[in-house]
Amino acid sequence: MRAFASWHRRALVSLLLAAAAGGASAVTCTLSTAGLAFPAYSVFNAAATNGNATISLTCSLDASDNPPLTVSYVMSLSTGSSNSYVQRTLKIPTDQLGYNIYTSNTYSTVWGNGNGGSSSQSGSLMLTSGQPRRTENKTAFGRIPPLQDVSVSNNYVDNITVTVTY
Repeated sequence: MRAFASWHRRALVSLLLAAAAGGASAVTCTLSTAGLAFPAYSVFNAAATNGNATISLTCSLDASDNPPLTVSYVMSLSTGSSNSYVQRTLKIPTDQLGYNIYTSNTYSTVWGNGNGGSSSQSGSLMLTSGQPRRTENKTAFGRIPPLQDVSVSNNYVDNITVTVTY
């Protein structure tokens, strides 16, 4: 067991955003999020440490669109620095802390791109002349498993790319 000056570590997952348009529609969609921050993690706590983030998708009709128009989308998350959906890793230069991101608060389905045992999120937005702009929010549920023997640091980070194809 390592000696610790502090029992707590802080972790942050930066969610980098990308939108990819498909099809003939001139609809514009954008993503926004504040990122996923975990509360303090204690190596001695026998319970998992959970955090969440809201990812907002906003789609708007362009002048050339003929409403009503249904925008179907698929939202995927990258593996981050671990290159695996089995367990993502938050890192500092000298250590790493295992975690993952899930599609719900049951923590049973890893949110990824549909590969490696993961699942993407999909949905649709109906844009009309009365509602030419719509936003849908998805929650990313993060979980750090308990009892990981890691170094003291307030800077464990990972970068996950959020991609929406519509």
